[in-house]
Amino acid sequence: MKKRRRSRVTSAASNIICFLLCSLSQADAAEPLKKMRIAIPSIVIDFAPLWIAREKGFFRDERLEAEITYIQGNIRGVQSLMAGDVQVGIAGSAGPISARAAGEDTVIVAVPMNRLDYTFVARQPLKGPSDLNGKKIGIGSLGGSDEVATRIALEHLGVDPNSVTRLQIGGSAERLAALRTGSIDAANIGGATFIGGGAGLHKVIDLTELGVEFPFTAIFTTRRYAQANREAVMAVIRAYMRGVRFFQQNKEESITITARNLRTTNRELLERQWQYAKDHVYERVPMPSEKGFKLIFDVMAPRNAKIAGLRMDDVFDASFVRELADKGFFK
Repeated sequence: MKKRRRSRVTSAASNIICFLLCSLSQADAAEPLKKMRIAIPSIVIDFAPLWIAREKGFFRDERLEAEITYIQGNIRGVQSLMAGDVQVGIAGSAGPISARAAGEDTVIVAVPMNRLDYTFVARQPLKGPSDLNGKKIGIGSLGGSDEVATRIALEHLGVDPNSVTRLQIGGSAERLAALRTGSIDAANIGGATFIGGGAGLHKVIDLTELGVEFPFTAIFTTRRYAQANREAVMAVIRAYMRGVRFFQQNKEESITITARNLRTTNRELLERQWQYAKDHVYERVPMPSEKGFKLIFDVMAPRNAKIAGLRMDDVFDASFVRELADKGFFK
């Protein structure tokens, strides 16, 4: 009798547990996805991990409904962030740094690209630094990361940055087009973009080969949003880095997804760009360095004295990447 009663109690308890688990599962399934708009400054293969995260369902796995929106130029993307039109930006770090120096609450939460991925290109071969004096140099926007990288390239070549005329053209693809039409004489072009369209142009210096640590591409938001939506920000980093892994490990499907978003059918070009991006662009752990931030501060400070007083901790919140690392996510 006691055994039968114990059996009934155990069975009843099991039914209750199953009911509670099913109820929780249904509640999770019914929970709406958190909507988020993510701004990118150009349409190039570097952003393939985002398109992959969207098309492979990585954002949905993280309970996000992510809209990826193109807003030309780093600075405009930051302005849209401050206006509340987007919640997260993925672009050069110079934009959020400038905003922070101006008193805005922008904050970088991850740096998946921590090196200068640019090739400085000219329409005509250069015999010496003086050949660039007075020439028109294409940049994305004043104060953007590409302008900072352009100053680094010019100084490395021994050219006074004040001796050239900087024209705001747009992203790497737009600068490449401007080079071809003769609207500008030289420009920094993203490494993969140059591989795809650099025929007939002259490589002056490959900044990637300098081995310079530099917070090239950052994931950023506002401190206010990050504090109120910490898990959503963590989810963006997880989905993005899953996209990076997929991109590096699944050539065929990654190229197919990239082709769809770049609207190109040039398979041979995409294969070369994929190989370059896979090997040169992404960090395994999106943690920047003090050295990299010091460099960008030093280059930006002559134009904006407020930047001279910034430190890495003022613009970068390491707690997001550290928490993911502690949980073993990057392994």
